[in-house]
Amino acid sequence: MKLSFSPLGKPVRILGSVLAFQLALAAAMSLAQEEPAAKPAAQAATNEDESGDATEKEGEEPDPFAFAADASVADLIKFIDKTKRMTPPKRDAKSVSEFARKLFPAIIAAADAILAQSDADEDQAKALTEKFAAYGILSRYHPPASQDLKELAAKYAEDARPAIAKIAVGHNLSSKASSIRSVTEQEAKDLAAEVLSYLERFGLDKATYSTTSSVARSLGYKHSEIAANLYEAMVPYFEKSDDQALRERAESTMGAARRLRLLGNTMELQGLTADGKEFDWSIYKGKVVLVDFWASWCGPCLGELPNMKKNLELYGEKGFDIVGINMDSTRAAFEKCVNDRDIPWANIVCEEEGKTGWSAPMATYYGVTAIPTAILVNQEGKVVSLAARGRELDKALAELLGPPEEPTKPTVEDGAEVATEDK
Repeated sequence: MKLSFSPLGKPVRILGSVLAFQLALAAAMSLAQEEPAAKPAAQAATNEDESGDATEKEGEEPDPFAFAADASVADLIKFIDKTKRMTPPKRDAKSVSEFARKLFPAIIAAADAILAQSDADEDQAKALTEKFAAYGILSRYHPPASQDLKELAAKYAEDARPAIAKIAVGHNLSSKASSIRSVTEQEAKDLAAEVLSYLERFGLDKATYSTTSSVARSLGYKHSEIAANLYEAMVPYFEKSDDQALRERAESTMGAARRLRLLGNTMELQGLTADGKEFDWSIYKGKVVLVDFWASWCGPCLGELPNMKKNLELYGEKGFDIVGINMDSTRAAFEKCVNDRDIPWANIVCEEEGKTGWSAPMATYYGVTAIPTAILVNQEGKVVSLAARGRELDKALAELLGPPEEPTKPTVEDGAEVATEDK
């Protein structure tokens, strides 16, 4: 799983940060065995007896996944928000699976209760957002939920209320993007056209931004030219947005198209190095150069450092070098990481107010919205890879510079992980 970090501050996600953590944790675990089917959502959530009243056996702890049968919309929303913050008591695969089969049906039942009680668009949108999210994760543990999810999307995709239809259509787009690596070129073109229709129908806001940027980024992994065209077509929607934060994304969105078109072309780099001098790209002429966009807070970036150092030791004398584009928000964070991690290569660093972090000039120029972004430039100055990490970096260097010579001394500590390119 490639980890990405939203440049719009907190990602626009329907589950919230804690539940997203639960998802990442659960997705990383392989389930040891099939679990029994979950209780129906309403039963799991309310623990109702035959009379329809919530029950609680004497001496037993209250069911954390139950809500009162007469709960108001406000109470139901509070219940959903509280339930999303719950974490599994244990983190082995079986416990996580059992927990998911209780938690997500409870959220679905509460969402259904909101839908039954209130016709207000705001309440309906909140309930459907949570219901889509819950079904999406539940389907990983209880496969029949996948069909429920498809039926839910089909039911609301053509809803006359834009706020409601937007949720269903966005879900459909995200679902298609999740299997982007297996689609044909024509299917990729069709998906890009759907994204533009989605923007035309619902306009650009933080929710549609989250969906469209995710689809475009996914397209870029296999269909870079189609993705570049999509980014360019999206720019006018950013430029005319009423949201200043989204308007400011126009330049970076065009930059993403520029980055995806780097393969086979030259790359421009400029700025100040950490010692305050103008970066001189010309001194790297004739070398194979890894251009690494990174930050000290980025776990995958730090996880790749041992592999980068290993390759610098193996190929440094054969003409390999590294240039970092630092995306920390403070100079202190950058310097501490460089010192602690003993990073020897040059870094372009910007300390100008408003141009740090995700707004770093080179990051904006190339539309970098996920790190690490590792771009490999060959001896002729042409980009040969947009994802030169792990095994892909190892392979590319062997092809460009020949078999490596063994280092005279070890440069990677025993037991250190080497990050590998995501498949």
